[in-house]
This record gives sequence, C-alpha cells and structure tokens, in this order.
Amino acid sequence: MKNVLAIIVFLCAIVHGADMPKIIYKEGKPFKGFDIQQGKLPCKKDLPCLFFHKDSDNLRLIVEGKNIRMAYRSEDREKIPFPKNFRIMTFQEKAETISDYRDFFKSEFAVMLKAFVYTTPEIFDWDVEKFKKAQDSFLISEKELREIFSGTKEPELYTVARFKCSTGEKVAFESDAAGNFFLEIEQ
Repeated sequence: MKNVLAIIVFLCAIVHGADMPKIIYKEGKPFKGFDIQQGKLPCKKDLPCLFFHKDSDNLRLIVEGKNIRMAYRSEDREKIPFPKNFRIMTFQEKAETISDYRDFFKSEFAVMLKAFVYTTPEIFDWDVEKFKKAQDSFLISEKELREIFSGTKEPELYTVARFKCSTGEKVAFESDAAGNFFLEIEQ
C-alpha cells in the first residue's frame, strides 16, 4: 500500500511540475514593451538595468544579472485596513477577515498576472489559464494570514504567492495591500 501511495504522490508531482511556469529570459535580451532607462544590455550583476514600460511609467523592470524585479505602482492609495484587534475577535470574525484578505489577494494576483506576465513574454513561458486554475495552491495561506494578524505590526509587504519554477527559479508576488505590486525572480 505504501508503494502505491508513493507512486501516486510521485505522479502528482510530475503532473503538477509540468504545468509550472518556466522562465525563458536570456541575459542581454531586450524587452519589446520596455525602454531601457539605466545601464546597458547585457545587464551585469554589478550594474542593474532599469526599464520603464513604453505606455506607463507605473510599470518598471529591474534586471541584475539573472535576477529580475518588476514593480507596478498604482495611483490608488486606499489600503485594505489591517485588523489590529484580530486577537480579540471571535472565531467567526477571524475566519471572515482571513477570507476577505484571501479574496482581496486573489484579485490582486489576477492583476499582477496581467501586469507582469502579459507585458513581458520575453521572460515567461507560462500558460496563464492553467496557472490561474492552480493559483489557490500558490496563494498566501489562511495559516500565514492568521500568524500575520496575530502580530502587532502590519507587514510592509505581503507575499501573495510564492513558488519555484520548473526551471529552478524562485518567484514571489508581493503586495503592499494598497494596489502596488512587486514580482521577484531569483535564479
């Protein structure tokens, strides 16, 4: 029975890994939708390259060697309120607060996918539709939110989603809960 269970887990890992995003960016490759503002191609580890999106200064891209960071700055400054009285809430209130935050981050993650993945096809080889279907497994968990809210200090950034690509890179989608998004890819 243990062997059958191990085989099932192994097959699930293979199937899950096949749908995982893949990074296809090669150092020195230009970005069609972005203009280089600082540095020069190819980007070096000691000389980061800064890019602004051609249509909006709100979307920026920084490349340092093989590491990539994207930022989307929103004009919306209204932040979702941090639940300062979380420890004294009832079980039901805590569950609703966590559910509200997860729903909020789920919608922000959809915006991040559009802002980051669709604008830079030179970086990502991701089937966004498959990825959206699996997003719940990548999203910040109820346990993580409970730990954050049980603390006394609101985090500067929430890690909305985190995963490892099929090609080995570590990817983190972050939000400040006020409409500003960040994507970090570390090789």
